[in-house]
Amino acid sequence: MARRPAPPCVMDVSPIELSLALVAASLGGALLPLARRWSAGGLHLFAAVSAGIFLGTVFLHLQPELAELGAEHDSAPWLAALGGFLGLFLLEKVWLRGGGANLELDGHTVLWVSLLVGLSVHALAAGVALSALLGASAGAGVLLLPLLWHKMTESFSLATVMKLAGVGNGRGLWVQLLFAAVTPAGLLLGARFADGAAAQPILLGFASGTFLYVAVCDLLPEVFHDLDRARDRVLGLLAGVVAVAALPHHLDGDPSFVPVFLARSLDVFVAMAPYLLGGFLLAGFISQLIRPAWLARHLSGNDLSSVGIASVVGAPLPLCSCSVIPLAVALRRSGASKGSTSAFLISTPETGIDSVSVTYALLDPLMALVRPLAAVASALFTGMAVSLFARSRHDDTPRAGLGDGGGGGSCCKKAAALTAPVEERPPEAGNLVVRALRYAFVEMLDDLAGALLAGILLSGLMTAVIPDAWFDGALFSGAMGLVVMLMIGVPIYVCAAASTPLAAAMVLKGLSPGAALVFLLAGPATNMATLAVMARTLGARVVAVHIAGLASVTLALGFAVDWLYRSLGRELVARAGEHHAAHGGGLGPACAVVFGLLLAAALWRPRARKDAPASSGAGGAGSAALRTP
Repeated sequence: MARRPAPPCVMDVSPIELSLALVAASLGGALLPLARRWSAGGLHLFAAVSAGIFLGTVFLHLQPELAELGAEHDSAPWLAALGGFLGLFLLEKVWLRGGGANLELDGHTVLWVSLLVGLSVHALAAGVALSALLGASAGAGVLLLPLLWHKMTESFSLATVMKLAGVGNGRGLWVQLLFAAVTPAGLLLGARFADGAAAQPILLGFASGTFLYVAVCDLLPEVFHDLDRARDRVLGLLAGVVAVAALPHHLDGDPSFVPVFLARSLDVFVAMAPYLLGGFLLAGFISQLIRPAWLARHLSGNDLSSVGIASVVGAPLPLCSCSVIPLAVALRRSGASKGSTSAFLISTPETGIDSVSVTYALLDPLMALVRPLAAVASALFTGMAVSLFARSRHDDTPRAGLGDGGGGGSCCKKAAALTAPVEERPPEAGNLVVRALRYAFVEMLDDLAGALLAGILLSGLMTAVIPDAWFDGALFSGAMGLVVMLMIGVPIYVCAAASTPLAAAMVLKGLSPGAALVFLLAGPATNMATLAVMARTLGARVVAVHIAGLASVTLALGFAVDWLYRSLGRELVARAGEHHAAHGGGLGPACAVVFGLLLAAALWRPRARKDAPASSGAGGAGSAALRTP
């Protein structure tokens, strides 16, 4: 299979210049782990990034390269990959642990020695490949910056594992110097021996097997041997994959995926930013103006009026499907009926001022109008179904709820402040504007920051990877598409604002308006944590009627929206992943900068709170979602 021609952005370098640059990059990548004494938590976070680097290297670089070379070399590269995996297993588990070397080495020492072997083989193969590229023609070059970035990620991983093993900085620096010289050695060997390039597929296959073994059998178990800061480690793992995805698949290739992915994600973020700022601001004031005690008084009946109030009042409230649980439990304790509680649990997370504004930004005005109306309708129908079919003689004595918000997501952790009865919660002091701003851009944004960021990145990923009209297939067409979106939406946790860019990306790839609405309703309305808390608080019968009613009305609304768009002769226009620089002049980029800073602060605050001394306090009153009486 012929190689792609080198793109015009390559840099012409001599072998000596390239070798010096590679050595400098290798040492530079090791600086962060070696620069200071890191805590065990910090090193395990680095190890998570390293695991992502190795997994990304295997599946985004080495495996595609082997698939291309396999057509010319039959099964030899794949046998080399198997040999690398099994060989490293025997080296680590048998020889280095005393079977053949008669050494008594701890697990971390064995790991970094094994890792050094695998990385050195890969670095040698890269050097051989570089020699072939530099010698192909006088004008041929390499993508220098991606190549140096690749070298930095490898040395970063090696230095991290060595620090975990307790290797001192002096010894670690010598090992890094030796490793930095491997690729220049491969470059020299490839230039000296004409058949050096013929060994490249075997070396790449061997490196692929060793990398896969190190990532799956060593690094991932080390990183997740406990679940302390599991979310940070998962994010580190994904960051490592993204760091490798930024590189082209070939040394002479064109890095097309990551620029497209980042551009699409940035476009979504810029389009959402003004509406998110406005939505969060309004939600902050609403949270301070509505009294839970007033809600409890008006939700005590099993009639249409109580269920209707729960459906309408819950719609604009700024709570997701996890953080609404404690408030619903508190309302139930204070006398709210099962039907009203069920309706409140649906309308509140399904929509909100922030999600409606984002729907207007990424979809169209009609869907921005339909979404809150559909949320109220689904809550009203399901709440009445619960009132009619799930009543019992114990309804007048509400069951006590859980002491926490469940375990469904990050937002559940701070929601426990709401589980106390409404009358017992202390009043909040301070200026209304300050309280509203604090709740909107501290408490609420802290809860939703991770989900929002994940939704934006997944939207960019979908628009960059999924082919156009992919959702036009039989699986996602007609009634089957509605059912599939319902099955996807019910068990997962996704907040209303974060679900919007995902729905927009799917619409952009061919999903119908009705199927998109089903996902926008079912996804935020419930998840496994919500159902578990409902079962303990309201009973299994309520959960069964709740799910059946929600599924039925959601599917019916999906059919109705498809019919509405067809009858109006309209198509749902999604703007996820499109270029929005001209939209709103400089307002979008300016709001994106402001909201980006707020989002970064929200992602950092939980870590800062966890590292702060226990005596500093958490400020319990600030985490209340609604103003107390």
